[in-house]
Order: sequence, then C-alpha cells, then structure tokens
Amino acid sequence: MQPNFFIVGTPKSGTTSLFHYLDEHPEVFMCSKKEPNYFSYQDIVQQNLYYVEKGIGNKEEYEKFFEDVTSEKAIGEASVSYLFYEKVPARIKIIAPNAKIIIVLRNPVDRAFSHYLMDKRLGYLNISFEDIIYKRVQHPLLDLYYQQFVELGFYFKQVKRYIDLFGEGQVKIFTNEDLKKDISEVILSVFDFLKISSNLMPDLKKQYNVYQKPRNIFVSYLYSARFLRRLARKIIPKNLVGTVKNTLLIKGQKPKLSIGTRKYLNNLFKDDILQTAGLIDRDLSHWYGE
Repeated sequence: MQPNFFIVGTPKSGTTSLFHYLDEHPEVFMCSKKEPNYFSYQDIVQQNLYYVEKGIGNKEEYEKFFEDVTSEKAIGEASVSYLFYEKVPARIKIIAPNAKIIIVLRNPVDRAFSHYLMDKRLGYLNISFEDIIYKRVQHPLLDLYYQQFVELGFYFKQVKRYIDLFGEGQVKIFTNEDLKKDISEVILSVFDFLKISSNLMPDLKKQYNVYQKPRNIFVSYLYSARFLRRLARKIIPKNLVGTVKNTLLIKGQKPKLSIGTRKYLNNLFKDDILQTAGLIDRDLSHWYGE
C-alpha cells in the first residue's frame, strides 16, 4: 500500500497541526512516523544534513508504515523536506501519479527565524542567526544552516515543480495565515480536496508544535543534548511524551528579529515572494512589509 496524498512542506508553517488533525479523521490513515523522508532520503544522506534522524531509505521499511490500512479513503504522510529537494516530486509521481499534494507556506522571514530557534533549542547549532544569514563566520555547517533557514524560503521554484508535474487540480496550497485566521475553513477545504466526510471535525482547540523554551539553564542543556533525546525516545512511552515536554518546557515570549535583519531578509525574499504570489494567485505583499 502506498500513500495517495502528501503534506510536503514547508517546515515551521503549521504542517504538524494539519498532520494531527487529519490523523483524527476515521477516513484518513496517516503514516505513524511524521517526517519519514523516504522520497528525499538520498538527498539528505548525500548532503549529510546535520539532523540526527535522516529518515527511511528502505522501500520495505517505508511500506510497513501503511500495512494497517483498511478501508480508509485517504492515505497520507507528511515530510516537509519534500518541498525543497528538486527530484522529490518526480519520485513521488512515479510511485503515486494521482497523488494529491498539500503545501503550507509561511512568511519566509518568520519561517527562517522560527526554524533557527527550533534547531538551536535542539542543540544543532550555537551561533547567532545573524552570523548565519550574513555568513560572517567560518563554520563547517554554515552552508547547510543557510540552506535550512534561507534557501528553503525561496518558494517559487519549489511550488512550481509540483504544479507543473501534478497539475493545479492535484495541488492544494495554504498559508500559515490561513491556518491562524480560520483553521476550520482550512480543514474543511482539505476534507473536500481529499474527498472525505466533512461531518467529522477534529478537536481544533489542540495546538501542536507551538513555541516553547526550556524552564531553566539546566533543562536547556539537557534538551539540547541529542544523545539524551535519543535515549528519551526509546524509554518514554508515546502517550507520555507530551507530558514530559510540558514539564521541561514552558511557553515564553518568542525572541524577535532586529529591524535591520528583518529588512535585509525582506529585501532578499521580495522578488521570489512576488513570483510565488503570481504563481498561486495570492496577495503576499505583507510578507515583505508593504
């Protein structure tokens, strides 16, 4: 059994919430592993991307995630790396030519900084956002950091690849603002797109992947230790993961970008935003400050 729809990105845009909301629908079967990265696995490994978990590269192992499919109409998975890597759409097309593609986009400046804050909290870097954006330090992973925080935000070519290959009728595009403004409208639109019942709404009050920070310096050290997180994943039951995270982390005021850095990034992304806006027929001028 293979998926017939994919949530392909972009990172830090609300795809985790969408994944969980769809997972609650009885006519939907979601891959139990978010980010299996099966179709981007060889790209991630070839780059030696700095994340510990690279994904699933074995076809038989990937298909095991869908062994329990019964009568569900929509069979999906969510891997946000699928939007960026150039060859992924064609790989999906070979396996699932009629697949439906869901894309969620976010203001690329906000997305970049949110991605940076997440990776910093997880212990993947210890240099400043500005050092990466302006490339003002020498670091063996600088180019990969720049890719993850900046290059992922140039959406035009990424989105166009899917539209060109699958056609507009098979690609559904939302923005993060859509999810924040009226998540129920987005969910109903997705249900219609997937041809599943709209009478079974998930609990939309639940929030997923919201910004949290460590309670103190000691917790910050523990949380950023990757070997401890790997150990925790092995010994903590899945139903207790949320409780443990809420014990270690607290909601706090999210750091803000400096005016100068935001202006620089607004200018950097502006042309691509304009192209993307034309491609998806949306006004995105507020993304670059106009």
